[in-house]
Amino acid sequence: MLHVKENTQPDPKRRAFLAATATGALAVGLSAGSRSLAQSATPAVEVLGLATDDVDIALLPRVRQILVPPPFAPKHDQVATGGPKIVEVEMTIDEKLIEIDDDGASIWAFTFQGSVPGPLIVVHQGDYVELTLKNLAANELEHNIDFHAATGAPGGGEISLVLPGEQVTIRFRATQAGVFIYHCAPGQK
Repeated sequence: MLHVKENTQPDPKRRAFLAATATGALAVGLSAGSRSLAQSATPAVEVLGLATDDVDIALLPRVRQILVPPPFAPKHDQVATGGPKIVEVEMTIDEKLIEIDDDGASIWAFTFQGSVPGPLIVVHQGDYVELTLKNLAANELEHNIDFHAATGAPGGGEISLVLPGEQVTIRFRATQAGVFIYHCAPGQK
């Protein structure tokens, strides 16, 4: 399973009601390392605590990555230097009406950082991604995040479930290079 650092919990009755009514999906990208996508057919991360090397994550340097709207990439080093690090990322889920064409047609969307698709997260192979996922209190539905780059707890989907006003922090290690999608999957078990 992925590592859960923290999770704030609201009223359990509200959680049960929202769990029964939530749906939605959104696809975006996660990049790790420098090899091509064709070389990355296997899952991109390992379960925390099952590393083949003895990395003490408490001693790793931390880098805070500020997400930017697509099609831009966040500030990052093109070449990995200095060994693995923990890349801290904060992402907010916002349910909002977005315009989808020049005629004013709009839809309700589950957005990551206010955009569809969501922002790109860039890490190097061997780095740890530490994501704090926040569900705005004004939202009506529960949400989570499923990283196709992660193994265990279906990509983080089961352990990242957050109701409006909640937040959760998960950590996983990028072990395979490639570009991977992530999306909301609250009905996933």
